[in-house]
Amino acid sequence: MQLGHIFNSIQSWQILSNLKMHPQTAYQVLKYFKLIAAEYEIAEKQRVALVHEITGTKDGENASIEPGTEQFIEYITRFNEILATESDLPQYNGTLDDIIAVIGKDQDNSLSVQDLSKLEVFFKP
Repeated sequence: MQLGHIFNSIQSWQILSNLKMHPQTAYQVLKYFKLIAAEYEIAEKQRVALVHEITGTKDGENASIEPGTEQFIEYITRFNEILATESDLPQYNGTLDDIIAVIGKDQDNSLSVQDLSKLEVFFKP
């Protein structure tokens, strides 16, 4: 799976990790979420470093890139290359159907179609 899958799914993982589920399943999700968060942090640090490099600013200084500028085009191009990098993160040890069955038992739990589509790549078919 690509780093982009991880980067784009962090909010969906946060939503999933806040849902009520059996403690055993919750612990498995917690352990996997820690792996996701670590990979996300790598991508985020690379993103921030890229912004500083393109804008000529130092770490800790405010930096921004305006849409539609040459800097923005360079940023998008180079950040997409970062996101296309293959991650060595293994798939979750289970299926998304298993997770849905566990969280679906509580009426207060819900995931959107968008969340499910972002999470699907992490689970075995």
